[in-house]
Amino acid sequence: MIHSFDIFDTLVTRRVGTPRGVFVHLQRRLLADPQGLPSELCRRFAHERVAAEYAARLEARARDPQAAHQVEEIDFADIHACLGRRHGLTQADIERLMELELAAEAEFLYGVPEMLARFRALAERGERVVLISDMYLRRSDLKRLLDGIDPFLLETAPLYLSSEIKLNKASGRLFEHVAKVEGVALAEIQHIGDNPISDISRPREKGCQVTLFEACHLTPDEAFGANEDDFGWQVSAGVFRESRLTLDSDRARLGAIHAAPLLLPFVHWVIDHARTQGHDRLYFLARDGQVLLDIARRLGLGDMETRYLHVSRLACHRCVDQDYEALVDWILVSHREMSLIDIAHRLSARPEALIERLQAATGLNGSPETPLDARTRRRLRTLFVSDPELKALVLEQAALERARLLDYLDQEGLTASDAVCLVDVGWSGTIQDSLHAILNGDEPNRVSLHGLYWGLMGQARAGAATNRKTAFAFQPGQFWRDPTALREIVECFTAADHGSTLGYEARDGVHHPILNAEGAEIRDWGLSAFRAGIHAFSDRLSRWLTPAEIMALMPHYFSRLEFLVERPSVLLAREIGDFPYSPDPTGRLLPFAPALSLGEALAYHMSPGARRGAITRWRQGSLVNSAPPVRLLMSSKANRLSGLLRAVHPRMLVRFLPYPALMWLKQRLPTPMLRAARAMLRM
Repeated sequence: MIHSFDIFDTLVTRRVGTPRGVFVHLQRRLLADPQGLPSELCRRFAHERVAAEYAARLEARARDPQAAHQVEEIDFADIHACLGRRHGLTQADIERLMELELAAEAEFLYGVPEMLARFRALAERGERVVLISDMYLRRSDLKRLLDGIDPFLLETAPLYLSSEIKLNKASGRLFEHVAKVEGVALAEIQHIGDNPISDISRPREKGCQVTLFEACHLTPDEAFGANEDDFGWQVSAGVFRESRLTLDSDRARLGAIHAAPLLLPFVHWVIDHARTQGHDRLYFLARDGQVLLDIARRLGLGDMETRYLHVSRLACHRCVDQDYEALVDWILVSHREMSLIDIAHRLSARPEALIERLQAATGLNGSPETPLDARTRRRLRTLFVSDPELKALVLEQAALERARLLDYLDQEGLTASDAVCLVDVGWSGTIQDSLHAILNGDEPNRVSLHGLYWGLMGQARAGAATNRKTAFAFQPGQFWRDPTALREIVECFTAADHGSTLGYEARDGVHHPILNAEGAEIRDWGLSAFRAGIHAFSDRLSRWLTPAEIMALMPHYFSRLEFLVERPSVLLAREIGDFPYSPDPTGRLLPFAPALSLGEALAYHMSPGARRGAITRWRQGSLVNSAPPVRLLMSSKANRLSGLLRAVHPRMLVRFLPYPALMWLKQRLPTPMLRAARAMLRM
């Protein structure tokens, strides 16, 4: 018995999506440095190199038509000789091109850990192993490449190379040759390779035992938007595959294959945009900014200071009281059921101290954790607006929290600046609006804020001159429907290892944020491995592409994300499925897209949107993670039917409006009408 290993895309593979990627890379180099070669060849090298290989095969067949079945492979020199004849190259030019191509192959080639380990284990057990390859490279060329990966391969196993023997696997004749030379029957050859024809069908027809190894083939999400002549796509696809094959955990693979492509271009854009605008300091907003800051610092920003700013919607919005009724609306609006303790959280970073005062002012003397029904919440809103004692309590707490926040902002250098650059993921920049109002409370427009965002769904009404917002991945009004799952997946990708900012406190003369306890659950989920994957992708991609080229890939990466939101890969759905997530900073963390039971699937269909979110934040991800009966129950047709059944409620009329129309109405409707509409929809 002998064990036969295919070489390319089995034992070794490339850091580009397809073999043509090596030629595209070489074309880029020749355009930058032609080395005296014809400009037409440099400009079209990838195409000309492929055409020369095809022409060389035709020429080999034409030289001896009667022996065509013997001419089953050409070699490296034949291809480049043909290329030389097509473009009038000297022998020195041909030799130089061959050397450049081999050097490029060596740059991109790497070993497949699973197969190298399997090969070594067989060899060390004393089993007979051979290498067999359909390849135009000469023995000396292939030895140079394989020795650069693992000299053990050729030290241990004989090499059967189609370019040398002039027989190939695709015809099956190379297996017959191996059996004859090795002195074994064809049935004693156990071959493993990636090609369904030359590594599986043909050797099986000859009687060999075969094993298909497809791990080096691009998965559908890795091959998404394939463009073999685009070096950015080639490197991206190659790095996706390398991450899948070489990283040691699925959390790391999730970070490399799905999160990093969305975050790395954004960070490069932030740096470029900030420099263009003349900013020398960047404030990355907690918590989404933690991983962005980490990436930025790994890129080495010698000319720019970076800081991490502990702020949150909760910590900032409670401090803005210029529009008291808007503040009350914010206090009482939630993604989930609210209790008196939740209202206290909205008012203060020390909610326990307010409970008795709130109970006395509202007449709610039961447990502060009891959920409040819609009628009680409407009554509370009336009380907050009309009751002087309750209004004084709200304004008192707003002033206290604002003073603590200003002390922290002063410590971090924001109050001393006249222009501040903020970095966040999105989605409307309301934290920036609150910071702008707080920093300019006593002296309007003293501090100018410029926010750089991954994406923006809408803009607030603050003045554009001193409160600018710029988005990278998408702009307001781009979506027909609110892309909740897309946005929340990105929020999962930018999760921090600490909790949300609830407020501030002074200790030993230093102002510290008060954080909730969410960080532990996210760390336990596997955040460190996830971040390691992000850094692995960033380092690998940055080796081959410039910052401008990485930024230019963002439309491709964003289209890929939109595709995967609707048709998730198993890796994405499974690994993000149990991520601990809550859209409300004071809410309970729940799995993002868990596998559902039949009962949960039924409950999902019959529940309104807010309650659906407690079952799963991403229906398509839960579909992938669930059993087949649940997938059938939660299919698109069943979902549409349940939507019709639930459409009897007035709030469902809103769902039929395009998202840009809803945003336009929110911006244009008078505030009293907007409040009345919200009250009606909460009934």
